[in-house]
Amino acid sequence: MNPKNRFKLTRQAMFLATISAAFPVTGYCAAGRVDFAFGNVESVTSTGSRHPLSKGAEINTGETISTAAGARAQVRFADGGFISLQPNTQFRVDEFNYKNKTDGEEKGFFSLLKGGFRAITGAIGHVNKNTYRVKTPAATLGIRGTGYNMALRDDGLFVNVGEGAISLSNKAGLLVVTAGGAAFVANANTAPVPTNEQPQTPPAGLQDPTFSVADNRDNSGNLTVLQGIPINLVSGTNYEMSYAYTGSSPAAGAVGGSVGIPAPVSATFNSTSQLLQYSNSGATETGTIGTGAVSFSATDGIIGWGRWTGTFTSTGQGATAATAGMTTFDYIVGIPTAVMPTTGTANYSLLGFTTPTDSLATPGYTLTGASLSVNFAATSNQVGVSFTVTNNTTRTYAVTGGATISGSSFTGTGTAPMNGQACTYGCTASINGFFAGANAARAGLAYTITDISNHVQGVAAFARP
Repeated sequence: MNPKNRFKLTRQAMFLATISAAFPVTGYCAAGRVDFAFGNVESVTSTGSRHPLSKGAEINTGETISTAAGARAQVRFADGGFISLQPNTQFRVDEFNYKNKTDGEEKGFFSLLKGGFRAITGAIGHVNKNTYRVKTPAATLGIRGTGYNMALRDDGLFVNVGEGAISLSNKAGLLVVTAGGAAFVANANTAPVPTNEQPQTPPAGLQDPTFSVADNRDNSGNLTVLQGIPINLVSGTNYEMSYAYTGSSPAAGAVGGSVGIPAPVSATFNSTSQLLQYSNSGATETGTIGTGAVSFSATDGIIGWGRWTGTFTSTGQGATAATAGMTTFDYIVGIPTAVMPTTGTANYSLLGFTTPTDSLATPGYTLTGASLSVNFAATSNQVGVSFTVTNNTTRTYAVTGGATISGSSFTGTGTAPMNGQACTYGCTASINGFFAGANAARAGLAYTITDISNHVQGVAAFARP
């Protein structure tokens, strides 16, 4: 066992043992107790009666904890879980049952009606993830893990991930976000998307939380939207992949480009769908994360995307130029469409992306206005691509291009005028991608924008309505 993991388990065991001592089975029926209250904190019962909460007050099923402006509260639950509520928050205990054992009868069902909180879960949800959920107006979260942050505002729901992965889903879609990432859900009719914004929640205070997979649940704690849909990418041999890279060459300095690897690609993922290594059938394109890190990753169970940084190894088209090693590697990978449509058209919407980066380390890039259109009946240039990459200073690239489909993959080029004008030597874009899922339900592309001695790169995932 990894010593680091052993430490975490030991700390968790000690933590739960401490809670068990604080909440003995005999005579204890409340869901939890208030550990800390500052400002105007009150309980609202299911009948509408109100009473103030202070340290030591019991919390029971059906109660809504309400914090006023400037107020905060921390509640410890009977299973060892904690919540730390920020100001202007309403958090309801819908159903709670824990009798000092995880036998399937335990339940921790909650609702976030307003505001935000930090949570560290206890015993409920660790053995049976069906026994834990948090409902919001925008999406439902279920979890096996020990913590997460979420904030519900007027413009939507924000959730961020510290370690492991969560998934958010509603009737519009599903998104799994892994370590270091965050997600935003505008409302129940809009699919979750990655975001760089983080929820503004109370300081951790208790311990560094870790996270794992979450799902959408119905009122009985059963899977709803996720039924029949895998939330993880599983290691295997039948994948297709594209990537964009930055490297360094002794002769040329910074180099980069985008590469498409036709199926089949063998891909190895960890338990949270982060790509660890890949290889095509002839081993002409290979890569392994080595001692590097996945700085961002996401998946909807059909297609996944992310970024490697640090020290990793790769051979093939990208590494041939970057003989001194790559420094940034954006990937998109998915199960290729087995039978491509041959008639009709489709307009795809942006599902997610990696934040664009350039070889000059210019800060503040983002990707906006991305769309992908396909004419499946055409014989060439079937794919139209349009997106804008901009930063916080002076660079804005408006990319338009076309690509030709071969099998389930597509390759093409585009123009990328900067700030509405062509670059001195012309700005061009390379595009490599593929279709994934049944009936080409998803599309993924890797791109590189070349601008004299600089290049900008990233990957993007698209969904078919």
